Amino acid sequence: MQTPQHILVLGLGVSGVAAAELALQLRARVTVLDAASGARQQERAESLRNRSVDVRLGWNQDAWSGDPPTLAVLSPGIPPGSVLGRLAAGLACPVAGELEFGFRHVACPVLAITGTNGKTTTTELLAACLKQAGKRVMAAGNIGVPLCEAARKSGQLDFLVVEVSSFQLETCERFAPLAAAVLNITPDHLDRYETGMAGYAAAKARLFRNMPDAGKIVLRGDVAVMPEIRTALPAAGTPVLFSSTDDLWSAYFLAADGMLCRRAGGQASPIIHRDRLRLKGLHNVENALAVIALAELAGVPASALVPGLESFAPSPHRLELVAAANGVRYINDSKATNPDAVVRALETVAPPPPGRILLIAGGLDKGMDFSLLTRALPLHVREIFLIGKSRESLANLWRGMVYCQQFSSLEAAVDVAVEHAAPGDVVLLSPGCASMDMFANYAERGDSFRRAVKRRVGE
Repeated sequence: MQTPQHILVLGLGVSGVAAAELALQLRARVTVLDAASGARQQERAESLRNRSVDVRLGWNQDAWSGDPPTLAVLSPGIPPGSVLGRLAAGLACPVAGELEFGFRHVACPVLAITGTNGKTTTTELLAACLKQAGKRVMAAGNIGVPLCEAARKSGQLDFLVVEVSSFQLETCERFAPLAAAVLNITPDHLDRYETGMAGYAAAKARLFRNMPDAGKIVLRGDVAVMPEIRTALPAAGTPVLFSSTDDLWSAYFLAADGMLCRRAGGQASPIIHRDRLRLKGLHNVENALAVIALAELAGVPASALVPGLESFAPSPHRLELVAAANGVRYINDSKATNPDAVVRALETVAPPPPGRILLIAGGLDKGMDFSLLTRALPLHVREIFLIGKSRESLANLWRGMVYCQQFSSLEAAVDVAVEHAAPGDVVLLSPGCASMDMFANYAERGDSFRRAVKRRVGE
């Protein structure tokens, strides 16, 4: 690709900084715009200005009237209707997302993962397993390391394992991984897509728009039959299916009799028993099956993955045990930002007998359908402690099923949950909502929960 002479970077978040750094490495002249002007933006701006980058904060114009750029790079968190989104739409030059810009300069094969839930865990697990198998690997993308940053180091790697969000895929044109997986698709980010689930699924399907062979695409069985996915698959080859049960005859990777298996010649050959995974829950069995499938497509056999599968531990904020005191377990699942993730958490941590979970939920609603929890809440939850902007609407929806209380802070909800918990109970933070109404991100929310619990139970 010919190096652009003037690159306009829209957004000064982590992705925008990485895009600017890559543009500088390409010897381009760089301009960065951001609508915000807070302390974090000021600090980042100062660092880039010291390297001759033109940074303009507090940007509020829908059009660019300066020196025409030859390429614009759009950060994934910028909505189309925002001032920078409108500016991007009106530019005469090509516009690439940060993921797309980074991919154009990657020097090793990419293994890509998307899905509504589990994509971060699966990305981390695949990277850990490949490292254990002796490969030089880096995890990047939506996981926290922008692809533009990883691209600068990719010449020394065997693989990049890239977590990809629907927002990032919206602005991809040439992105073409060696192999890719769609783990699941359930309602999320519906406030972003005018056509609802159809638009959301279509955004996910962009993952393989440049892949010539469906045989390099890994799908959960139910995802493979979604119209938006089925019609977007390459004509050549057949996708590799996985299933957490053995009743899907077309699944190549499946779970049967407690074993994770690979089907060959009509027989299911065992790989590892699910009890040997440190990751718990049926959803993590699915994640592990997707990892095994992607690794095989990358040329790494399942037998080489077993040490990594056995040793990998979940990251913070994903069903993280914060404390166990007076017979009560306190679990941080702040990463659960949609209803389907809450259902999975409830099914995974529920102690016998039923109804022993005290659930802390709520936050910023993204236009999701919380009726998905109609069956799970009465089955597993005794009380719900609601926080955030959605607390009143969720209380109105759920109070006929489970006793609900509303709180103005997470700390107050934790205090009352601790008082109400009895030996054998689980106090679970699994919000089902975004965090930005009260916190910077889900990690800050989880950290706040952790501190509040430790303050109360003394661990």
